[in-house]
Amino acid sequence: MNSYIEHDGTIVAQITENKYLVKIVQQSACATCKAAALCTVAESKEKCIEAIAEENSCSIGEQVVIYGRTTLGYKALTLAVIIPLVIALSTLLIVTSLTANEAIAGVSTLAILAPYYALLWLMRSRIKRIFVFYIRPKI
Repeated sequence: MNSYIEHDGTIVAQITENKYLVKIVQQSACATCKAAALCTVAESKEKCIEAIAEENSCSIGEQVVIYGRTTLGYKALTLAVIIPLVIALSTLLIVTSLTANEAIAGVSTLAILAPYYALLWLMRSRIKRIFVFYIRPKI
């Protein structure tokens, strides 16, 4: 099993001496289908990601491979899905058992997630240091 996630990309800008802004095109599975132009389901999104160069010989417009460890995906899944799910289910069960009112439990469940995502936003610089990507020239 490959321990890296890889995407092809293009260097858009240089941020520092060895840090670059790389544009990748994220495609759904059906976007590579030959009939995708005729289909309304196919989609693709462009994203820009900061990445560190292995070599300092990169230039703007160069085709590169951006990669990161597979564990980054698991960390992202945990922060974005698993922890909020546990918080929401716990809140729903606790508020329902205390009040027996489904409306209050539902609103409380949604409201408790706002501080969690606000905390993630406040900690974005620390999280950014965890999620590090690298680039290498495309062969």
